[in-house]
Amino acid sequence: MHSNVKPSVASHFPSLSKGPDIDPNIHMFTEDIHLAIMPIGGRIEKQVDFTVKFQGEEPDCEKAKAIIGELGEFDRYDTAAMVCDAVDNIARHLAWKGQAVYEIIKDNDQIYIHGFTPKNLIKIILWYLQIIPPGDWDLWKRKYTFINKKRIWEVKMPRELGGISEYKRILRKLRKYDHLGPSFYRKDLERGEALKNYDFLKYARNSEIYFNRITHKWGWNRRDSSQEKCTEFYSFYKMLSFKWAQAVLREHIINEINQLLFRLSIKCKVVVSGLPTSEEILQVRSDMQKGLISFSEVSNKVAM
Repeated sequence: MHSNVKPSVASHFPSLSKGPDIDPNIHMFTEDIHLAIMPIGGRIEKQVDFTVKFQGEEPDCEKAKAIIGELGEFDRYDTAAMVCDAVDNIARHLAWKGQAVYEIIKDNDQIYIHGFTPKNLIKIILWYLQIIPPGDWDLWKRKYTFINKKRIWEVKMPRELGGISEYKRILRKLRKYDHLGPSFYRKDLERGEALKNYDFLKYARNSEIYFNRITHKWGWNRRDSSQEKCTEFYSFYKMLSFKWAQAVLREHIINEINQLLFRLSIKCKVVVSGLPTSEEILQVRSDMQKGLISFSEVSNKVAM
């Protein structure tokens, strides 16, 4: 962002970032959600019809490209790569927090989008209140910030995937089981004291069942593509469920971007085509359940 107008909100709170390392289950889950949600670098081999278009008058489309360039981190020159980068970046924030928030900054005729932390952010009718933690008062030179909701763009986890509250509940529940075993078991191992009567395999089975249950809507396989603990059919069913969830999230983010452009009176629309849609993936899953298509056909239809 190159605006001469400084953001009104605090971008981050260092005092709230200190603490234990992120739970490995949460790290894997959140990373898998945004991983390949869009073609990396805007290029794709298996879906040859993949395209990204800006529909509208040239001046408006140029404004749209400038804003979308603000939402990404890397690609700003190739149109498809820029949109892919922006969608991936927003998806990453949604995966971390269940929401992504941005301040809309207007500097003369230019519009800039400034991302900031959703922590300690409260919506009060027509305003947002950002409460600065005591540990960051010196950094930001204030205790709170009031900002009109017209200057905030908020993207939330879509309702089809449970919304913010259900998603945060999943993240909390992912902490329940540690893949290395319960704390007392790990401490005994560190002391070299083996527990003869403790069944670690039973713990692993129970944790697997637990993770499958709480992430059922997402179809997350915890990066286990083997079929030792499930049938081939169920393995493909979970894969399709996860592809569906990613497609829902991708379509939601693109729609939110277009809503932002409309809100800013920019008469341009981003159209992404050539990727498996959420409806198409559900149809593939239904056809697989009915035995109408083979597993190899399933893979080809949803490949990216």
